[in-house]
Amino acid sequence: MRRFLLGTYLLLWGFAGSAPAGYASPIGPSGGLHSSAPLGADDFMSGVMPPPGVYWLNYSFHYRADRFVDGDGQHVRSGPLADFSARVSGNVFRFFWMPRRDIRLLGGRWAPDFGIAWLDKRLKVGGRWHENSGQGDLIFAPVNLFYRWDDLHAVFYVDFIAPTGEYDKHGAANLGSNHWTIKPAALLSWVKPRWEATLIGNVDFHARNDDFIDPRSGRETTHRPGKAFHVDYALSWRPAPTVNFGLQGYLWQDLERDRVGGERVADTKTRAFAAGPGLRWQVGKLALVAKAQYEFGARNRPEGANYWLRFVAPL
Repeated sequence: MRRFLLGTYLLLWGFAGSAPAGYASPIGPSGGLHSSAPLGADDFMSGVMPPPGVYWLNYSFHYRADRFVDGDGQHVRSGPLADFSARVSGNVFRFFWMPRRDIRLLGGRWAPDFGIAWLDKRLKVGGRWHENSGQGDLIFAPVNLFYRWDDLHAVFYVDFIAPTGEYDKHGAANLGSNHWTIKPAALLSWVKPRWEATLIGNVDFHARNDDFIDPRSGRETTHRPGKAFHVDYALSWRPAPTVNFGLQGYLWQDLERDRVGGERVADTKTRAFAAGPGLRWQVGKLALVAKAQYEFGARNRPEGANYWLRFVAPL
């Protein structure tokens, strides 16, 4: 079943806001990473279609990072980001409906879902901690199309992320992105009796934030994050039908630089890889997942680790 997440979407990365000169990125500690895209949310057997019903998908997570990496992959050791730290925790509530009626669109079985997150965010920038907590952005997918070809399961869908979370152009720990994001995605799971492999590809298209302060000048202007490509992956062994154990993680790559005031800004293309162990355990109708993701190869952004506990339960 697809492991939906509203969430990290970059719950951590709404670092936008006013920032003094000297940041590794010209537009602040986000390093251009203002996306609302989930990273590492999907994993084992995510493409397998669930039985008809309504499902509650609950995600609890914690992200921590104690370093900001520049465009050359070096730890930033001077300026306001020299002592950068991030501590972001939250819980994501997502609800998915698989209709009993077999409704087909383009040959795929249709189902919708939506979700919302509650966040607690702490960022240390320039020697000072910035804190905020509350509701994040809303994410919804009105069309998920499920397919199956023998051992290959697939889901094609489009996530819409609405700017409902709190945003302050002067803030450093925003809960919302203050712009819409549209994220078409393809999810594939190859499931065999003793192993499975899952791959999810996404492309993010961002609208413009019209309430932004350029930290280089302190002037109010506009900001549009560049398009980005990201992949979640998982490969697991199944010692029993109810247990998956294996490797999972993600890849993030910006495809273009951000625009501020309509102009492209250098050093705003970000990159990151992550990998770590994961365990999925099916207990009756309840699916439990625990996993860790350790980032490496980052560019123009923080480099840290994600920790997840989540469950999927029918209602």
